[in-house]
Amino acid sequence: MPQLDTNTIITIGLVCGGLCIVGLVLSFGLQLVGVTLNTLMSFVGLFGTLLNGGPGLWCGCLVMLLACGGVVGVAVVVTACNGNPTAMNFCSLLPR
Repeated sequence: MPQLDTNTIITIGLVCGGLCIVGLVLSFGLQLVGVTLNTLMSFVGLFGTLLNGGPGLWCGCLVMLLACGGVVGVAVVVTACNGNPTAMNFCSLLPR
């Protein structure tokens, strides 16, 4: 049976401790790298979806609703200014 001296026991202890520390660093480091890459690739995927026309089905409807709302808003402002020009300071910006 081999005999262990003090230097061998210290070396084995240091190697085991070093392996535990390296394992913890790798575990947390790889998890952090994975989360970072996952977040980055999610943004890249979202940008790719936008470029490929993924939300094109609802984007046209949204633009049309905004355009109709703008037309209605302009019509309301013009009729309010024609009815009572002194009611709003904004009416002074519109030609009569």
